[in-house]
Amino acid sequence: MLFDALVEIGRALNQAGAHWGVGASVLLYYHCLVEKPHDIDIMIAEADADMVAAVLDGIGSETPGDPGRSLYSTTRFLEYLVDGTEVDIMAGFAIKHIGGTYVLPFDDWLVATTRTESGVTIQFMSLEDWYVIYQLIPGREAKVKLIEERLQSCGLVDLSVLDRALARELPPHVRARIERLVASCSHPQH
Repeated sequence: MLFDALVEIGRALNQAGAHWGVGASVLLYYHCLVEKPHDIDIMIAEADADMVAAVLDGIGSETPGDPGRSLYSTTRFLEYLVDGTEVDIMAGFAIKHIGGTYVLPFDDWLVATTRTESGVTIQFMSLEDWYVIYQLIPGREAKVKLIEERLQSCGLVDLSVLDRALARELPPHVRARIERLVASCSHPQH
């Protein structure tokens, strides 16, 4: 059901010309890091927010928002139910932390890979972006470790994504962890 909803959403967003990328547990699933995602998280361009809301209104139903989202400073957060699957749509994604607010840059690097499912191109964000994001969300250490181990083991870390994150507001412990990963990938041990 979730993957049918993902294909339906992807088809609709592609036809509308939206700039979008799938992240969170669906991204981890496609990297074989989790067995079963429970919802779909999609980042979109702020300029596309109204258009994407209209597209989702046509294929799903908006659900009431979670009032406990004080951690986030996201510009636009939309929640939908599409084919029985919870879908979170975020434009201007931002997370508050001890040292300020981390604003996810929405640029050409947002979409790291694509995959065709049932004839529809699905756009995926980078594991590196979610490595940073999960460090900023309490209770996600297990996912951070999964991503970190994958990035270190396959040796294909996109350092430009991590450098881009380091240029933004991050708490010191997150910055230090990212810098360690960058250093280990820049100077691998033999």
